[in-house]
Formats: sequence, structure tokens, C-alpha cells
Amino acid sequence: MNKKTRNILACVFLLGMVGCNIDVPDRTRVIQISETIEESKAKGVFLAEYRPNREIIKKAWAEIPWVYDTLGNTVKYEGHILYINAKDSIGLSDSLLECDQGDTSNGNMIAGPRYLTYRLTEEELSKDTLIYYIYGGKKRKCMGELQLIKKK
Repeated sequence: MNKKTRNILACVFLLGMVGCNIDVPDRTRVIQISETIEESKAKGVFLAEYRPNREIIKKAWAEIPWVYDTLGNTVKYEGHILYINAKDSIGLSDSLLECDQGDTSNGNMIAGPRYLTYRLTEEELSKDTLIYYIYGGKKRKCMGELQLIKKK
């Protein structure tokens, strides 16, 4: 084998080594969101599904935060997260005054569709109805009360 062939093979080998898994994201460190209620139940992280009183909300449910381990298995974290899939960018407030001031306590997470995340306490999770105030929408203002009623 001549020197030129050996150099080309070495370059191809190095490019192959560097390029391996370059387009595959590391999902072991990022909290995942179940795409469906069925997936949430299958992974053993489902807590509750909620029916919203506002059309801006597509779906809402609570589950235990989870990630994949290095083998692709589900690993549960502590806590309870409410995931809300809305038709527009919104935020949630605990009171009407906070909402009027644009003060929201939540985060947006992007995983396919946009999900608004809200950490729930044990007390909130035990209630049949959660009441928050929606801030945002096209006019970026307080849009009023949101009731999330737990489905049985």
C-alpha cells in the first residue's frame, strides 16, 4: 500500500470517527415530554389529564419529569410537571394581579409542539380543579382565568 492510499484511508477513518453520532442529540440529560397520554402511561410517569375551559389550550396533563438513561430506559425525576400545549405563546399566573402585571411563573419547552411547563405541588396535584390566569396571546395581555379540570 503506497503512502497516498494510506493517507486517504486514514482521513476517511478519522472523518468516520469524528462524524459518528454527530447528528444524534444526547437525550440522557434533557427532560423528555411524552407525546401522548398513552406514552406517558406506558412509561409509568402519567399523573393526570386536564380538560381546559379555554379554546387556546389544546391539551394539558401532569407527569413526573423523566429522562432516558444511556440504554434508552426511562428514569424518573422528583416532582410533578404540568404540561400545557397551547395554540399561542402564553404564561400562567397564580393571581389576577400578577397576570395584569405580566408576571408569570413558568417555562417554555420546545419538543416538537410548544409546551408551557408549570411545576405542581402535591396539594395542587390533589385538587380536581386548578385555577390560573393566562397572560399572552396575540395582544400580550392578561386573558383571564384558566380552569383545568382533572379528567376521571
